[in-house]
Amino acid sequence: MKARTALLELFKESSIWRAFFRSCCETSAFRVLSQVWQFCDELNDPDHKLQADEVEDALLGLARELLPDTPAAQWDAEWANDLCKDALARLSERYIELSTADKEVLDLSAQEVWDERMYGAGLANDPVAFRVALDGWTRAGLEAMERSRIRGGAA
Repeated sequence: MKARTALLELFKESSIWRAFFRSCCETSAFRVLSQVWQFCDELNDPDHKLQADEVEDALLGLARELLPDTPAAQWDAEWANDLCKDALARLSERYIELSTADKEVLDLSAQEVWDERMYGAGLANDPVAFRVALDGWTRAGLEAMERSRIRGGAA
């Protein structure tokens, strides 16, 4: 079961969870995100485990869809910044492992398409698309470093 479907069923069945979600949304996106663990605990059972980022994306999407005038439905630049910092840290860890020769042939141009997608997702207030684009951007950077390592080492 997808996180969105599971959350909608939970809200349909429980006025307490509906009220809790509304309360979180009326406070801020940060409040929604800080409570993801509670939603995960409620939704997960031994046979089915939802990932926290899956639940996070679903909650933000539902806030935008069901409660569009709440603070949680607005673009959260701090959330996006935190995701970007994590991605940059992953790339940085790999980058420092490259030799000088590897760094000289490094070509990160494959990330440009993902830059555009992240920008578009931000403008569209679409956190799911932003996360997908950021994951693509990170993967493109890691793959470029691997290609650079292979080329640099062969030179």
